[in-house]
Amino acid sequence: MAYLEAAEARGSDGEKSREAARSNNVPELPDSTVPAIGAAKEVKVLSVELTDAIAKDQPNYRSKRQIQLLLFMLFTTMNGCMSGYDGSVMSSVNAMNQFHDYFGVGKVGPQIGLIMAIYTAGQIVGSFFTGFALDTFGRRGGMVSGSLFIIVGAIVQSTSTSLAAFIAGRFIVGLGVPVVQTAAPTYIVEMAYPTWRGMAGGFYNVLGWYIGSNIASWSCYGTANIPNDWSWRIPHILQAVPAVFMVVLVYFVLPESPRWLWQKGKPDKARAILVKYHGNGREDSALVALECQEIQQSVEYGEEHDTTKWYNYKILFSTRANIYRMYLIFLLVVFMQFTGGAVISYYLPSMMETVGMTDSKQQLLVNALNNIFSFVAGLAGATQVDRWGRRPLMLWGIFLSGLVYIPINVLGGLAGGNISTASGYAFIAMLYCYGMASSFCITPLQALYPAEILPNDIRAKGIAADKFVAAIFSFINLYLTPIALKNIGWKAYTIFLVLHVVHWFMMYQVTVETKGRSLEEIEEIFNDRRPVKRSKQFTKVVVSSGVGVKAAEDEQP
Repeated sequence: MAYLEAAEARGSDGEKSREAARSNNVPELPDSTVPAIGAAKEVKVLSVELTDAIAKDQPNYRSKRQIQLLLFMLFTTMNGCMSGYDGSVMSSVNAMNQFHDYFGVGKVGPQIGLIMAIYTAGQIVGSFFTGFALDTFGRRGGMVSGSLFIIVGAIVQSTSTSLAAFIAGRFIVGLGVPVVQTAAPTYIVEMAYPTWRGMAGGFYNVLGWYIGSNIASWSCYGTANIPNDWSWRIPHILQAVPAVFMVVLVYFVLPESPRWLWQKGKPDKARAILVKYHGNGREDSALVALECQEIQQSVEYGEEHDTTKWYNYKILFSTRANIYRMYLIFLLVVFMQFTGGAVISYYLPSMMETVGMTDSKQQLLVNALNNIFSFVAGLAGATQVDRWGRRPLMLWGIFLSGLVYIPINVLGGLAGGNISTASGYAFIAMLYCYGMASSFCITPLQALYPAEILPNDIRAKGIAADKFVAAIFSFINLYLTPIALKNIGWKAYTIFLVLHVVHWFMMYQVTVETKGRSLEEIEEIFNDRRPVKRSKQFTKVVVSSGVGVKAAEDEQP
């Protein structure tokens, strides 16, 4: 077949041997690139096999099974709500005088830094058990186990009468968060239909984070008028709500991940799920045939190289391809803790005080509006993940958010604790611009991208390692930021600006494009000697709907 000849010309030895073993297979194609029945159309694609299968299957994106898949993705976003809620609840509670008066802590300094950072200490500990939970109990089991910790932690926080008890509650919540944060995106990328996997992953992080974040911000804004400790207790009670829904409903709503089932020696059950939801009930689905073949090859590789044992984390660094993957993931997650996003999320009230805006009610309103603007931008960005690609969105997001830090530095430096009304509004506007740029470009990719670039056999372990490293550096960041804001004020923003520049240059060198390919095909990119160049390589094909790929010709990026 012509497309096999084109694939062999790409120059990747691992890919040549793999594609030479196939005869009729598949890749991913957006609906708009599939021509009408009987018509032929020349298009540029990143994966010939997936394009071929999608064209043969002619999927109906309004079918019952496609709608069910979308509903599964929406239900899974409740895991993101748990993380998003905490990301804003403490920012809002930190603006409440009732909370500070009850526990006797300030809005900046070591004590509030410990309260914020102990949550990430829980994440560090919880990440050790994440791989075990997902690989042993399944993706649904991971969601349940993490949710149980969050429920217990929310109860402890909302009933605490001492600072020690409140800190313990935040630690317990932190134990559960990396488990649900790993289980949910893993499930989504493994279960989503290939042509809208990027959109599903993007919407998961955007919807989950910002729904939770907005509920937290506006509930705190509403309870701030309560003149006693219930002003901060009620928001922490609400923190348990999505976790309760997950524990009660997940086994009734979601089918298990077919890739996990295959790894556990249940290929018939896995294939039945793929036929039902990816093949729309068709046993002869070309997409299902491709996915089953690729999953089987991936499982055999894992068994041959002893990657399936839950405690074997050495496999993350056992090959050059895996080292590249983990370097890319760690580069992304470490810098994201220090380039300002987490700082604005948690310490927006404190940042406003550095320019002289000290009214508690005003701070709560600004924080709540910031979440709404960022949410809208994130929704728009999620729709562009499969259109623009992961690499352009990532690089533009780092560049634009860093650009916005320049006027933040200038306004913060000129304020000196006193600022005019116009300059104050300008400072708030810049914070909003930062949130919108970051949310449009980066938020849709934060959960999706690590889950995509990791192969099936180490996906749970790799994301668990991602959460472990993120928690360590988040702890450092959240503990040191209030101290920096107290001691050096606006100069802390300059540090974040410099880190933006460094981050962009490093990500430019290594960020791989993953759109338009099946998960197993993404594995082949990292086996190439030049993964970035290989990931941007298109193939020009002629596609006929109902027939598949009729011709192919490689085209250099």
